[in-house]
Amino acid sequence: MALRKEVKTGIVVTVALAMLLYGLNFMKGINVFSHAKKVYAVYTDVAGLVPSNPIVVNGFHIGQVKSMEIMPDASGKVLLTLLITNSSVKIPKSSIAKIISADFLGSKAVEIDLGKGSTYIEDGDTLKSDVETSLKETLNQQVLPVKKKVEELISSMDTTVQVVQAVFNQETILSIRSSLKHFSNTAGNLDDLVASEKARLNAILDNVEKISADLAKNSKQISNALANVTDSLSKANLKSTINNADSALYYTSQIMKKVNSGKGTLGMLANDTALYHRLTGASASLDRLLQDLKAHPKHYVHFSIFGKKD
Repeated sequence: MALRKEVKTGIVVTVALAMLLYGLNFMKGINVFSHAKKVYAVYTDVAGLVPSNPIVVNGFHIGQVKSMEIMPDASGKVLLTLLITNSSVKIPKSSIAKIISADFLGSKAVEIDLGKGSTYIEDGDTLKSDVETSLKETLNQQVLPVKKKVEELISSMDTTVQVVQAVFNQETILSIRSSLKHFSNTAGNLDDLVASEKARLNAILDNVEKISADLAKNSKQISNALANVTDSLSKANLKSTINNADSALYYTSQIMKKVNSGKGTLGMLANDTALYHRLTGASASLDRLLQDLKAHPKHYVHFSIFGKKD
């Protein structure tokens, strides 16, 4: 029985649609004829991930994100359904499903960090989740300390500028200008003085050079003179002279000790208080006698040209 034209057309369209769906799924990495595992992962932020994004292990494509939905527990977390189409890859249950940036254009992917262990995931298991630090967050982490340091530097510069402005006020600037002017005048006067005394300075320098030359010429004679002086001092019996002087000082000290202790004639004279008082009294009596003699000489001397009167 011949098929009707409409039936043939329907069969062709159905086959074409089936092939189209298979081709689309194949291009997405889904093999509809292979056994795929569905596993889950829960995220607080999916970071721009969308369904059909790839799932990779060390860059090797093993599946894709099947669906995304908000969890019904009002926590705001997102449940991802991950479809693992490559059954040859064994994924330990301790593995982590991390959302990463697949390229510089911002495309996302789920990378499975394989854990350790001999127990592998089964259909319906839930993996641990993680999110790779975004480029923006990385830049913020690196730029934020630099930004803080720049702000501190700007603040320090502002403080320094304020201090400089406070120090270098109008009066200070005028004082500095006046000091510079005085210094300039002093330098000019010094230049004039050097110019006016240049001839004298040259003469002094010439004399110094002559003296230096004379000393250089007569260095031998000077050395001989110094040697003679040294020889004379070495020949002089200084040690004996010093010893004699020391002996003389010693004996003088002994004599003074005897005098102070009252020994000998000098000691007795120096330490006899009664003798001192008698001598003082005799001196006073003699002084009074001389004064009376000057005042009344006739009482003591009788002189006459014609002889003594009876």
